[in-house]
Amino acid sequence: MRVWMDEGQIDPGARWMQALQQIIAKAPASIIFLGPHGLSRWQEPEIEACIDQNVQRGTPVVPVPLPGLPDDAEILLFLKRFSWVDLRKGSPPEELDRLAHAVRAKGVTPSPTQLSGPPVRALRLHNLPFLPLGDLLKGRDEELQRLIANLQSSARATAITQAIHGLGGIGKTRLAVEYAWRSGDQYDAAFFVVADSPEVLRLGMANLARPGLLALPVFETGAEAKIIEAVLVWLREHSRWLLILDNIDTEEAAKAVKEILPQLGNSHVLLTSRRREWPPAVRKQPLGELTREEATQFLLQRTDGERTPAENDAEQAGRLADILDGLPLALEQAAAFIGHHQTTFARYLEDWEREREKVLEWHDVAIMDYPASVAATWQKTFSQLCTEGAAILRLSSFLAPEPIPEEMFKKGKEKFEEAAKALAEETGQQMTERTVRDAFSDLAGFSMITRSAGNFTVHRVVQQVLRTRIPEEHRQRWIERSLRLVDAHAPFDADDVRTWPVWHLLRPHAARIVEEADRAGILEPTGHLMSQLALLLFEKSLYAQAEPLMRRALQIGEDSLGFQHPDVATRLNNLAALLQSTKRLLEAEPLVRRVVEILSPEQPNFAGALNNLAQLLKATDRLSEAEPLMRRALQIDKATLGTQHPNVAIRLNNLALLLLDTNRLSEAEPLMRRALQIDEAFFGPLHPNVAIRLYNLAMLLKDTDGLPEAELLMRRAVEIYEASLGADDPKTQLVRGNLERLLAEIRSGEQEA
Repeated sequence: MRVWMDEGQIDPGARWMQALQQIIAKAPASIIFLGPHGLSRWQEPEIEACIDQNVQRGTPVVPVPLPGLPDDAEILLFLKRFSWVDLRKGSPPEELDRLAHAVRAKGVTPSPTQLSGPPVRALRLHNLPFLPLGDLLKGRDEELQRLIANLQSSARATAITQAIHGLGGIGKTRLAVEYAWRSGDQYDAAFFVVADSPEVLRLGMANLARPGLLALPVFETGAEAKIIEAVLVWLREHSRWLLILDNIDTEEAAKAVKEILPQLGNSHVLLTSRRREWPPAVRKQPLGELTREEATQFLLQRTDGERTPAENDAEQAGRLADILDGLPLALEQAAAFIGHHQTTFARYLEDWEREREKVLEWHDVAIMDYPASVAATWQKTFSQLCTEGAAILRLSSFLAPEPIPEEMFKKGKEKFEEAAKALAEETGQQMTERTVRDAFSDLAGFSMITRSAGNFTVHRVVQQVLRTRIPEEHRQRWIERSLRLVDAHAPFDADDVRTWPVWHLLRPHAARIVEEADRAGILEPTGHLMSQLALLLFEKSLYAQAEPLMRRALQIGEDSLGFQHPDVATRLNNLAALLQSTKRLLEAEPLVRRVVEILSPEQPNFAGALNNLAQLLKATDRLSEAEPLMRRALQIDKATLGTQHPNVAIRLNNLALLLLDTNRLSEAEPLMRRALQIDEAFFGPLHPNVAIRLYNLAMLLKDTDGLPEAELLMRRAVEIYEASLGADDPKTQLVRGNLERLLAEIRSGEQEA
């Protein structure tokens, strides 16, 4: 064995780093001596070369602390993973023997991140979307080494952020997930969040709080901003976690990510993006195509045991690798198709050649920004799908690249079947009579979708290619089909918290399809779904997001339904409620008066319109005008809905509050108690509406010296709000603050007594 004693043995004029790497590449082990000052920055290239060889060949790395090294000295995290030969207290024979054994016999256990037969370490907590590829991950050894070196070899006390950037479909997401799987010994938790838009980023961050992940109690409230803050607090208070923020491809998405990064704490963040430009604090790592050899080996191994073997498999796989230009996503799709049909590479190539011209006709680089070979691969797969599966993909292409509920297609069976028939007529194909369940299974078999817990996702690039393949004369009709499917699945009462579990999953798809439909000039049900989405955002106190949707939904309604339509009245009412909540009463009043003018006394919402106008008059101190309107609204609802309806409870409550403001407390109290009784019977004792009634009655009792009962009612209201809305919701904070003041008043009275 040749031993290099110092760098002076490198020939003058030689490239120093290259010569050093060649030396280390031949060494059986790397011995790293740590002097009194640890490692200097000029030694980092040698350490990086040692890391490379450890990862590539499993060569031992032996950290050797020397006398004078403080116990609290900064040591690279990478070195802490190995057993040491400790010479800090001198040179005992047994330690020197261990060092000699390491050099002669490679006696030190290699790093668990070596890539030859890579082990997968158990993560205590994760939501990683894919299983590990293992040795199917071709051509990414160097990239994984760099991730390990950048993320795991620093002792910085702040968050380390790494960005993987490159062409769409190049394998950025797969590399990030594979790194997470192989680094289970470094992290207790790995979180995966899609961040392709600010809204999706917020939704994904909030979803980390769900049961099965962080299981934060605030998740059940549905208050997105508060949930995200709770997640950020958890991340700041814990370490040994990895956060993958995926598909940050737009300027808006990148801005949202940059805003959130400083709030994350002191662990590791991995970004995947087509965007190359990131702030200096973010370490950047480009990702390119696989080589021909790597792509060929992937195709051969991925289809081994599934394809029909042939003598020229290697040659034909090489041809296919050339056509697909080393793009991992395209290679995976082709391999999935070949394995699914147990066909040969040659047959796949023949089919592709026959369809090549057709594929290139619909490929538009200005729209798709992907090579023709990717489109060709997907075209081949698309043409082999059953009609029902193809219809699912086409309908899904206008939705967000987020989990889509399979139940939407099952419950919307008629709309789905209508779409499948239309696709068959458009393409001249025969209906395959596959069930929705079979269609999903076919799509998963082709790797066209990823299924999980009753939901499925379609890759964003697949969605884009699918949209470009729709003939222009049919495009608007397909947007409308997708729109009607989502609209039919969306719960009507978006302001009712009981509908929010469905809305939580549907929200990004509703936002995506109403934008697409509005751009295509489809008025309804675009306006209806947009109005419901806006109402959901309003109830979540996301006023800035809700208002433009409300205004656009109102405009659509006026254009398509006319100014006097009841649905227009509903949209006017919702916008007026938002304006009132944001203290713009003068702007709200004409809208509320329009609602009263549009509706007739015989229509169901007329009493509500009177009530809302009365509430606005009350808010502007016109109590004498408000009271008769409230009493009339109460009588109408009693007559039309019955005395036990929750609308009657609303009218009773509002009238009681007006009586309270005019110092008629004895008249107000029985109305409030009746409203509480109605809502408890209708909604149950834990609904937020019940908390409203409890709070109002407690405030009345406080003013009439009924302090003990007021305290009990107020405590119940706080408990309900905390359970349903969260401890930090403005309503919860308001009631809790009044409870504290009430308790202070009770204590003050006791002291005076």
